[in-house]
Amino acid sequence: MIYKKFEDGELPRVNTNENLETISGNLFRSLFPVEKFEIRAETDRDKGIDFHIELKKELVSGEWVYTNYRFAIQLKATNRIQRTTDGNYGMQIFSSNIMYLLNNGMPAYYVFYHHPTHSFYYENVKNFVKQLQSKNPEWHKKEKHKLYFSKRLDKQSVLEIYDETYTNGDILKSINQYLKFPNVKESSQGLIIDSDNVVYSVSENIEFIDQFGADLVNRHHFNTIIEIEKRSWPRDNATPSFYLFCGIAYFQRGNLYKALELLNDAKKHSEEFDNQGQAIIAHTILSARYLLDMITKEQYDLEMTKINSLEDSGSFFQIERAFEELSANTAAPAVSIIKFYDSMAKIIENEKSAVIRTVAYNKIVDAESTILFHDLVMNFTFFIGRVDDPLQSRAYLEWLELEKKFLARLDAIAGYADKCGHHIGVGNLTLTSVKWNYEKALHTHYLTCWKGRNFDLSQPVNEGMVHMLEKQCSSLDRLGQLYGTMEYKENMISCMVLKFEILHFSRLYEAAHQIKEKILEALNSYGFEGLKKQYDPLFQNGTAHERFIDKYTQHINSIQDFAIKNGIDCYKMLTDKQMNSKTVWSIKDFLELDFTMLPYANMTEDQNIKS
Repeated sequence: MIYKKFEDGELPRVNTNENLETISGNLFRSLFPVEKFEIRAETDRDKGIDFHIELKKELVSGEWVYTNYRFAIQLKATNRIQRTTDGNYGMQIFSSNIMYLLNNGMPAYYVFYHHPTHSFYYENVKNFVKQLQSKNPEWHKKEKHKLYFSKRLDKQSVLEIYDETYTNGDILKSINQYLKFPNVKESSQGLIIDSDNVVYSVSENIEFIDQFGADLVNRHHFNTIIEIEKRSWPRDNATPSFYLFCGIAYFQRGNLYKALELLNDAKKHSEEFDNQGQAIIAHTILSARYLLDMITKEQYDLEMTKINSLEDSGSFFQIERAFEELSANTAAPAVSIIKFYDSMAKIIENEKSAVIRTVAYNKIVDAESTILFHDLVMNFTFFIGRVDDPLQSRAYLEWLELEKKFLARLDAIAGYADKCGHHIGVGNLTLTSVKWNYEKALHTHYLTCWKGRNFDLSQPVNEGMVHMLEKQCSSLDRLGQLYGTMEYKENMISCMVLKFEILHFSRLYEAAHQIKEKILEALNSYGFEGLKKQYDPLFQNGTAHERFIDKYTQHINSIQDFAIKNGIDCYKMLTDKQMNSKTVWSIKDFLELDFTMLPYANMTEDQNIKS
């Protein structure tokens, strides 16, 4: 057999570029661990993709499965391209190829192999397009674009590609379950993809709030509602209840303009709500408008009276109506409190909501607190300034016994609220407790320093009393911080206002001024212009103790003037027997409170808000 030299034959010539493609392809495969990646070469009619790579996923059992989550690779290799002064490698890419890679929902990457250094570089196609788009929105009309490779394709970047592809696959899987061919008889269902790449169905969001919104509101999960509302666009067919619950949530979080927008949408469909729902819409809109200074305090009070007078408006408004009637009642306190007790007992009797019961109990102790201090002052009127030690009087000692009972029921209500998980109720009761200690301090201080026709305002506040009030301020700080964390802005400001009054009474004027500035700053930052006007008189000699001084001075002076006119010596000192001759108390027996009703029995709190 005769062998001819290869040089004599017309054999196919070796293409160095093909060699480079083979080298780069083989080396490229070695970068991707076989247990996590399945590499499939695109060999049949390749139009711009060299590899489709599928992810594999390890199960808890230790087995591995194919995911069908894939990404595309366009591999470029060269011997000739030199590194730029910036350390990058530049290569021309056709716009048609870029568009081709973008047309698939899977991630796509350009990979560049630099043979002289045996190095791989890569770039995400979407990132490349963002660069082009920022320079020229019509970049696709240009034939080619230069891509500069700078990121090394190494083990770490391979893991990043895996994670990115896996995330992309999860998103597509979430979307695919909602996709369907359009039907002209059906409106398309909106989808939202948030910053965490979680997919949401708008219609399902609306349905969820419609069904569970009342429960979320009753449990004070306002942030949850707001988060869902933000992910519910576009929404052409949202339900009235959706707008109501979202409006309440935004109101509770201090976003008043957004609350008004949503509540007005709910109001357009007010006929779909019962009287309670209509009352809630009207009340929340009214409160938002007042806080934004769109209406005056007088207009607010007038409209609230109308809302409270509505029949079947729900327990909350019945409670408000009963309290309003007590405040406006001109009868003797002993008569008024009995009527109030009767009204509240009827409301509470059939109320299954622990939250509403806690609100009712808080209103009851508010009323009792006002009457107990009123009675203390009235019993002191006969002998104020005319005995040596008024705090040893029968009136004060009997009042202290009433205080013990009052504080015991206050603790019991707070314990009930805590047991029911009504943490805002516990906070409000803590505020009531601090307010009681402040008012007790101002009453005991001023009722012991009356001289002639005025209070002796030069008499310092007892050091022990100031120390006690400092502790109350610390409680207010903690409570205000809790309210702030939970975004109950009005409650937080209420803590600051009470602290201002306590500091002012304690003669700590510099500290009071500092907290005043913080209050004004908060009111301005939240846009509570109406509330700002409400508190303005407080800072103009309008604290509780300053109002007490003015009102009680006028009251005692009028009695003194009447006594002098009728020849009675109103300045004569009294004996202990005269001092202790008589006392009058409006509350003989406190209303018995029922703490047996616990919340969410049978997974419901008997929704406080109904549509």
